[in-house]
Amino acid sequence: MTATTDSPTFVGRATEIETLAAIAAGRCPQRVGLVRGEPGIGKTELLARIGARGRTVRVAGSEAEAHLPFAVLADVVLPLRSSLAALPEVQREALEVSVALRAGRAGGSLAVCAAALGLLEAAGEAEPLLVVVDDLQWVDTPSEEVLLFVARRLRCARVALVLATRDRGRTVPGARVVDLDGLGADESRLLLGPLAERLPPVALDRLVEDLAGHPLALVENARHSTGARRAPRPGPALEALWTSALEGLPDEARVAVAAVAAAGSADADVVDRVLADLGVSARDQQLAERAGLLRADGARRALRHPLLRPVVLGADPAVTRRAHTALAARTTGARRAWHLAATVDGTDDAVAAQLAAAACSATELGGHRSAGEAWARAAQLTTERRHRAERFLAAAREFLLAGALDLAAGHAEAAAALAGDVRFAARVEVVRSRATAWLGDPRRAYVDLVRAADDVAPVDPGTAGALLAEATMPAGMAGRVHAMLDLARRATALAPASAGPARVCALVLAGQTAPALALLDGLEEGPPRDLQTAAQLAQVAVHTERYEDADRRVGALLTTGRRHGVAAVLAYAHAIRAELDSWRGRWPAARADAVEARQWAEELGEAGTAALATLILARLDAATGAVEAARESTRRVLAAVGSHGIDCLQTYAPAVEGLAALVAGETDVAVEHLEQAHRRARADGLEAGNVVPYVPDLVEALVRSGREERAREVLAWWETGAVLTFPAATAHRCRGFLADDPDEAGACFSRAREVHARCDQPFERARTLLAEAECLRRLRRPTAARSAARDAHAVFVALGAGPWADRAEAELAAAGVSSPRRAPAAAAWAALTPQEFQVARVVAEGRSNDEAAAALFVSRKTVENHLTRVYRKLGLRSRSELVRRFPVGTGGAARLS
Repeated sequence: MTATTDSPTFVGRATEIETLAAIAAGRCPQRVGLVRGEPGIGKTELLARIGARGRTVRVAGSEAEAHLPFAVLADVVLPLRSSLAALPEVQREALEVSVALRAGRAGGSLAVCAAALGLLEAAGEAEPLLVVVDDLQWVDTPSEEVLLFVARRLRCARVALVLATRDRGRTVPGARVVDLDGLGADESRLLLGPLAERLPPVALDRLVEDLAGHPLALVENARHSTGARRAPRPGPALEALWTSALEGLPDEARVAVAAVAAAGSADADVVDRVLADLGVSARDQQLAERAGLLRADGARRALRHPLLRPVVLGADPAVTRRAHTALAARTTGARRAWHLAATVDGTDDAVAAQLAAAACSATELGGHRSAGEAWARAAQLTTERRHRAERFLAAAREFLLAGALDLAAGHAEAAAALAGDVRFAARVEVVRSRATAWLGDPRRAYVDLVRAADDVAPVDPGTAGALLAEATMPAGMAGRVHAMLDLARRATALAPASAGPARVCALVLAGQTAPALALLDGLEEGPPRDLQTAAQLAQVAVHTERYEDADRRVGALLTTGRRHGVAAVLAYAHAIRAELDSWRGRWPAARADAVEARQWAEELGEAGTAALATLILARLDAATGAVEAARESTRRVLAAVGSHGIDCLQTYAPAVEGLAALVAGETDVAVEHLEQAHRRARADGLEAGNVVPYVPDLVEALVRSGREERAREVLAWWETGAVLTFPAATAHRCRGFLADDPDEAGACFSRAREVHARCDQPFERARTLLAEAECLRRLRRPTAARSAARDAHAVFVALGAGPWADRAEAELAAAGVSSPRRAPAAAAWAALTPQEFQVARVVAEGRSNDEAAAALFVSRKTVENHLTRVYRKLGLRSRSELVRRFPVGTGGAARLS
C-alpha cells in the first residue's frame, strides 16, 4: 500500500497479489477477478501491482463522468484499435460508433457488448491481455453493462479482466472475489514509514490501534493530525481533516483543486487550459500538492484520492461553480451540458435544452441509461410544468429500454405527478405499468391501467381502449383470465381497431378457441404496433397450433431483438421458440432456446421470463427421465415467483411436478400435483389446454391410481373444449384408455391417430400409440398392440424420451417381440451444449461465421471454437454437411441420413 514519497512503496497483500497475478497469467480457472473493499483500503494500489504476461490496459470509473455513455469503454477500446479489423463488420461498426470512432447510429447495446468481447479476444490472440477496471461503482452504466457482459462470457485463456469496487456486496457471476481487509499492526507501522517519526510513540500506537489497518486513514491522520485526539476512519471526521487542509490553502490553490475535481478524466491539455483560464499558477498547484490534496499523474494532476472529490466540490459552492463554468467553456457536447448543469441552482431552460440534446445523442449511441439520466436532469432544470413532465416521461422510456425497471417506474411516477391532463397521464401509465409488471407486480400494473382508462374514457375513448388492451398482458401474468376477457371486451367496445390482439389472447387463454381463431384470421396483416403485441401474437400462434405462423413471428422477433440489441425481446422470443420446439419434438433446439432465454432474463432481472424458461426445461427433463432435476426446477421457480404475483406460473409448476411424478411411477403424488394445477386453472379461468397441457396427464394418473370415476369427470370437462389437435386427440386417447370393450377402445385410438395427423406433435402422438398398445394388450388384441408399441418405441427413442421408450419396450417384450434399444439419431444433437446448438443452428441457416457471431452476440472466435466442437461431436467434416444434416425433420428425429 503506497503512503507518501517518504514512506515504503507497498506493504502487505501478498496473498491477494498472488491470486490476481494467477488470474492475469492464466494460472487460474477464472478469467475474471473482482476486488472488493471499502474506500481507502488500497484497491488501486493493489491493482497497480498485478503482473501480466503481455499487454495491460488500465482504466477507471470517474464520478465526474458517470453520466457520459461509453466513456470507460472508449478508454478500453482506444489502446486496442489495431485489433478492430478482426471483428465482424456489424459488430465493428456498432463498437466504433459507440466510442465515437466513426459517425452513425449505434446498432444496439448487445452488438456493442459482443464487439467488445470479440475485440478483447482478438487482441489476446496477438498478445496476452489484461484489462484492469478500477472504481467500478463509478463506471458509466453503458460501459458497465458491456464489462459485465464480457465478464460473464469471457473464456479466452489469453485474456483476463480484473474489476475493483468499493461495494462489498457486489457480485459478478463467475468472478474470483478478492476481499480487502485492513493491514496488520506491523504492516501499518511499516506503511507510515517516516511519517511515524513525527508522532510520539503513544500517539503512533493509538493510530495503529484505532484505525485497524486502514491505509488511507493511517496516512491521512499521520499527515494532518498530531495524534492528540482519537484518530478518525474515512467518513465525516476524515473529511474534516481534508476540509481543514483545503481551507488552509490560498484562494487560487483551492480553485485548482476544485477544477481538477470537476474535470474528471478530461485530457491533461484541457485541464491545463482551464487552470490557465482560472488564473491558477504552477505555484498554486504545487501548494495543493504539498497539502496532500493533489498528486502528479503522468502529464496531469489528479486528486490524491477519489474520496476527496465530494469534499472539494462541496466545500465552497461559488468556487465549484467557477470551476464548472470554466470547464464548460473548454468542452463540448454532453460534457459541456453536464458541466453547465452543475452550475445551476433551480431551473435553467437553456441548459436543460443542452442536456436534452445530450440525451438524444446518448440514445443514438445505444446508451439508453445515460440518455435517461440526461433527460431526468433536463427535467429538473425545466421551468414549464408540462415540458418538465414530458422530459421525465422521456427519461422513464429510456430507462425502460435500458432494463432499469425501477428507475423507469420512478421517473414515470415523477411525470405522473406533473400530469396536467388525463391523456398525458395515460401515456405515462403505459410506461409505468410495463415497468411495474416486469418488476414483479403485474396485479398493480393492470389495476393502474384500468384506472387510467376509466379516467381518460370520457374525453378519449380510443386511448381508454388502448389502455384496457394493454392491461390484458399484466392481467394474464397475474393469472386473471376472467379479468383479461372483461378487459378485452371493454377495449373492443372503445377501440376495436387496436384491441384485436388483446382480445385474441384473452379468448385463447379462456379456451374460446373458435372465436379466437376467427378473430385472428380477421386481423390486418402487417407488423404489430409494438414488440409486446408481436410477442403476444407469436405465443398465440403456438397455443393455437399454427406452428409455421409461430415460427415466422418468432423469427421476426429475434431479428428485431438482434438488430436493436433489446435483450428483453430476445429473452421472451427464445422462450416462445423453446415452447414451440418442445411441441414439435425438436427437443435439443427447445433446450438450447430455453437456456438462452433464462440467461438473458436472469441478467435483466425478469423473473417471469426466467421462470417460464426454467419450467420449459423442467418439462423436458421430466419427459426424458431427469425427474429430480425437473422437481428441483419447479420448486426453485415457485420460491422465486411466489412473492412476485406472477400467478400464471402457479398452474404451470404443479403441472410439471405432476408429469415428473407420473414418469417416476408415483401415481398418487402425480394426482395430487395435477389436481392442484386443475383447481388453479379453473379458478383463474384458464381453459386453454395447450397453454398448460396437464389434463391428459391427470386423467392417466387418476386411472392408474384406480380413480376412474374422477377420471371420467375430468375427461368430460376436457372434451367440451376439444377443438385443437392436442385436446381433441388426447380426449380420444383418454376415452380409449378408459374403455373396457376392445372395439370401442380401438375406435377411440383410431380417431386419436387421425386427429394427431393434423399437427406435428410427435411426443403426444407416441404417447397415444403407447396407451393404445397397453390398452389393447390388456383387452387381448396382441397384434394391434404390438404394432402400436413398435411405432411408439421408435418415436420415443428418436426423441430421447427414455422412460417412455422403456414402457414401449416392456409392451413389446410382453407381446413376445424383442426391441433392442438403438442409439437415437437425435442423441448426438442432444449432446451439444446449448450454445453449440445455437451456433450450429445459425450456421445451418446459411450464415457465415461473422454473421453467426453478430446474430448470437458472441465473437467470431467463439463461433469458430463451437463449430470445431460441433464437428467433432457429430462426426461432421464440412459446413455443407452440417447444413444438410441439421435436424429439421418430423417425428423429433434428427435428419442424419
